[in-house]
Amino acid sequence: MIYLDNAATTKIHPAVWQAMQDIEQNNFFNANTLYKGGINSAQIVEQARTILMQKLHATNGQLLFTNTATQANHLIINHCIRRPQQELVITAGDHNSIYLAAKERSNQGYTVHTVPLRTDGTIDIEAIKTMVTDQTSLFMFSLVNSDIGTYQDAAAVVAAVRACNPKTHIHVDAAQAFAKFDFDVSQLGLDSVTICGHKIHGPKGVGALWLRAGIKLEQPHGTLNHSAIMGLATAAQNFHCPAVNEIHRYLVTNLPDGCRVNGINNNPYITNILLPNVFGETVMNALSAQEIYVGLGSACAAHAKGNRTLDSMKLTPQQQKQVLRISLGMDNTLDEIKTFLTTLQSVLQAIRTHNIL
Repeated sequence: MIYLDNAATTKIHPAVWQAMQDIEQNNFFNANTLYKGGINSAQIVEQARTILMQKLHATNGQLLFTNTATQANHLIINHCIRRPQQELVITAGDHNSIYLAAKERSNQGYTVHTVPLRTDGTIDIEAIKTMVTDQTSLFMFSLVNSDIGTYQDAAAVVAAVRACNPKTHIHVDAAQAFAKFDFDVSQLGLDSVTICGHKIHGPKGVGALWLRAGIKLEQPHGTLNHSAIMGLATAAQNFHCPAVNEIHRYLVTNLPDGCRVNGINNNPYITNILLPNVFGETVMNALSAQEIYVGLGSACAAHAKGNRTLDSMKLTPQQQKQVLRISLGMDNTLDEIKTFLTTLQSVLQAIRTHNIL
């Protein structure tokens, strides 16, 4: 098997699995209890919290643990958008967890603006200046686009928002960026950040929400899954892909004739390619039959009609059906990419020969 859909989810790292197993076997106590076992479990949570705060370069604020990145994003929307006069601004490249929640608010009568992307996949800074107003309570954007992988210029986005309204709460969904890129939440001037575990070889079902000092939000109720929380922290500590730039460079420079990369490809972990007049789903299924797994875009929008990111980048409806997303993780090798490219070439040739679209 060659797995090239790591932006959808990742295989758990052995060190993460071992840490979680050890906790579940030996420190399984409820962290809310007051006897020794519970106190030990609570200490595990605090240890994980410290690790994650350091990874975010967060010198202040708090870290709330959630079941998913989606839950973290929704907590911020519910916190910031509570009255009709409070406006929400998102971007066209945001994850479905943001887009669908924003759409629901719009249906309820709230004012929601969507900042478009440029044709290269970057956020249109000039458009921000026309959409952020005195009534904008919350501005949300994804640090890394999950469809094409664009790593956004967060400093430029934050500066544009602050210039329009210094009081606007700025939230970043960093699910696809955390641990892969080194960024300082305090230096960037962010108010809140979402992270999760399963994009970095950690467990599914755990995320976290960082909030700068002064923002009051309660930890969601329920028993903390402290083994998964430590799994998230352990994944962040162990995520390391020293060969990812070399593998990515080989991938994009050896694509079959007629294929091209969509958008600015400034993130080696995610590459979105346009196929030559062939449906991406046809190619994906042909590759899958040979146990090579790639994606078409964000897994959470896999069944949606069209693609908001590609649409905002001015790809035609036909072109939006002709894409593949290749996303790398810690386990991928250069040999795997060579095999993928050879197989992709054969699949494209077979499709042309049989005139299959």
